[in-house]
This record gives sequence, C-alpha cells and structure tokens, in this order.
Amino acid sequence: MKNLSEKENSKRLPISSLARTTLSAGLLLRLGVNTSQSLVADLFSVKKPDLQSALISKKNVIATVDTLKNLRGAAMKFGQLLSLDETVILSPELAAIFAQLQSSGYSMTPSQLKKVLNQNWGDDWLKHFKHFDVRPFAAASIGQVHRASLKSGEVVAIKVQFPGVKQSIDSDLATLKFIMKTSGTLPAKFPLDYYIAKCGDLLKRETNYELEAENINLFSGFLNGSKVIHVPKVYNKLSTDQTLTMSFLEGRELSNIMNFDQSVRDEISLHLIQLLFNEIFNFRMVQTDPNLANFLLSEGGKSLCILDFGACSQVSEETDRLYKDLLTGALSLDVNTIKRVLKENNFIPEEISQAGTKFLDNIISVAIHELSKDEIFDFQKSKVFQLILEENFNLFFDLIPSSSLGPDFIFIQRKIFGLILFFRAIGTKLPLLKILKQQSKLLKC
Repeated sequence: MKNLSEKENSKRLPISSLARTTLSAGLLLRLGVNTSQSLVADLFSVKKPDLQSALISKKNVIATVDTLKNLRGAAMKFGQLLSLDETVILSPELAAIFAQLQSSGYSMTPSQLKKVLNQNWGDDWLKHFKHFDVRPFAAASIGQVHRASLKSGEVVAIKVQFPGVKQSIDSDLATLKFIMKTSGTLPAKFPLDYYIAKCGDLLKRETNYELEAENINLFSGFLNGSKVIHVPKVYNKLSTDQTLTMSFLEGRELSNIMNFDQSVRDEISLHLIQLLFNEIFNFRMVQTDPNLANFLLSEGGKSLCILDFGACSQVSEETDRLYKDLLTGALSLDVNTIKRVLKENNFIPEEISQAGTKFLDNIISVAIHELSKDEIFDFQKSKVFQLILEENFNLFFDLIPSSSLGPDFIFIQRKIFGLILFFRAIGTKLPLLKILKQQSKLLKC
C-alpha cells in the first residue's frame, strides 16, 4: 500500500452489480470506439492495421486504468498484474499509466466509511481511540488504510474494506473473462474458466480480513527473531472480516530503493530471494502478491516490512516437488534437460510450432549462457528480456500450456515474475548461479 497524494479525492464507490456492470460496459464501449479509430487511422496512413497495437493504445490504457481505479476489487487486481510490466512489453509511457494501479484510486466517502465501521465495531467505535484520521493515508485494491491512536497511546494502521467488494468478485471476474475471450489473444485450448475460478477463490480469501490476521500471526512466528524481515502486530479486538487493525510500521516505500547505492539494492534483492526460498520450502506458505506497495524499506535500507498478507497460498507437496525439479533442471545448464523437465511437468504444450520451438530454445540458451558466463548476473542487462518484445508476443502464446497448473503454483509464479521485473527495474546484480546452487545443496536436490 502506498501513500495517497493530496490530490486523491474520495468518491462514492460502486457497490451494486448493476453499477459495476454499467461501468464495465462503458469501458468496453470506449475500448471498442478507440480501437476502431486506431485501425481506421492505420488505413488512412497506408499502414497495415495492427489490432494488438490498437488494443493497447494510450487512449485504451488511460480509459482502462481510470475505470479500474473506480471499480477497485477484482478488476483492479487484474490491472495491477499488467502494471508489473515495467516496460518489458508495454512502452515506458503505457507502463507508467498502468503503474498508477499499484497504489492510486478513489477512496470511500466519509459516509461510506462510517457505515462500514458502524457495521463492524458498533456505533460507539470512537471510544477506542484518542484520534482517528478519517482521511486514508494509503489504499489498495480492496480496501483503504487509516492512521489512528488507541487510548493506550499506541499508533495503529487500520485497513477498512471497500463496501460490496466481496459480493462483486464473481461479476467482476465474469466481465474480465468476457474481455479476455473476446480479445482473441489467448490460445483456443487455454483453460480460462479454470484459472478465472482459481483467481476468484484467492480474491475471496483476500476479502476475509480475519484470515489475513491469521496469516500475519503465522508469518510472525515464521520470522520470529529475524533482523531483516518484519511484520506488523495484529490487534484482534479491532479486527473483523472487514477491518484489520495492525501496529503502524515506519519506513520508505520499496519503490524508493533507487535512492540507495548498488550494494543496498543488491542486499535487499538477496533478502527477497531468500525469503521466497523460505516461503516455498520451509514455511510452505507464500505471500504471493508482488505489489511493491506491500513492502516498506527501513531508513537505512537494511530491513523490510511486509504489510499485506491477504494473498497467501499454502504450498502443496506437488508444488514443492515441482520447484525442486525445476531447480535441478535449471542447474543442469543443458537445453535438452531443461526442456524435458518442462515437458514432464506440463509447462509447455505437447504440440508447438517450429517457430515456437526455436523461440523456446533461444530463450533457454540465452539464459544458460548468461548464468554460466559471468559470476554476477545483471538483471537489467540480461538479453532474455530483449527477446520479450512486442513482435514476439504471438510466440509466447504458442508456448502457453493447455493443461491446468496448480493454483498455488500459479500465484507463486506471479510473485516470482513480479520480483524478476523489480530486480530488472532497479538493476540488481547478484551471483545468481551460486545462490541457486546453495539452495539446491540445502534441499539436497
């Protein structure tokens, strides 16, 4: 969660399915009009009409982001995934527009806020506080955060869920499914219904703040004694299904890490990798949300605070084995071995075009070369990202498996992808091969 700027205004958020569907329908209409205009412009400028470029035009991105900021909930969660792009596929201009979704958006009106708090704490809830700041200092996709002081003098952060979010998940996902199906960008055999359903399950868990409180307490136990990773304390008496009261943690947004020198950036990146390994193989519970606004950096840049534990997934035995297989395959530094592991675990489709096979071989070969050539892996200069260009976009779809992967694996991969993009953005330089070998040795792979 990120601090809201002064210009952010409260706005009555849409609660009913009708209101949310109307907003979504309006977005679809604008996207259709904008896309048609872009295609017509291509024709008049004697250019080959490009549907993909027209779909991700600046007009469409601005319209999408503005609507998602209003809808919040599942719709904004989906947009936040696109905001992780960091210019790998999108242009810097479009990536910057989507980046607004990491933290921006409208907050509840005071009357909406009061109604939610009355429902959860009773009409006399102010008796618990010396001070309660009605204006939120941060926001997320399903709630906003307020600073307050308890009667004891303790300063707390209170997350309050937007009204109607939980009830809107199914209708929001149905709208997103319609958009994805009609866009024509997914392979015909892609199990979209399965993945949409699993996303819905995770989102519904995220709206249960009592479950999130349990997750925080679990991680507090996991990380007990850690001098590097910290989590907030939960105040159970002021936490409900729709409100979560936690100790107020100080720090700087992780996005400000560029203000530190290279050694600090590398050290924090290493801490994040080590945390991920612990989550998968030791805790068997992973906080899967890659949004950078979920992390705070200490003033000296020596430690991290994790703020959000809504999107936690337990690691199944199958996924544990899967990551061990992938680690062993990667450390073989052999194209055929890696491809065999990918095929055995249904990561690539049974039938791939010749161009798709060549593209996959190229990606693996470049990655192997970069891992083994130099002791230090430079995420920013990696040529693997240069292969992920708009002109290769269709080749990626050729590699999307038609089999259904486990939901815990899907969401962990979301986090891994987010971390990789973050490391690329800040120019992380680490002895990656050495780190992977050390982890393999610990696991006795």
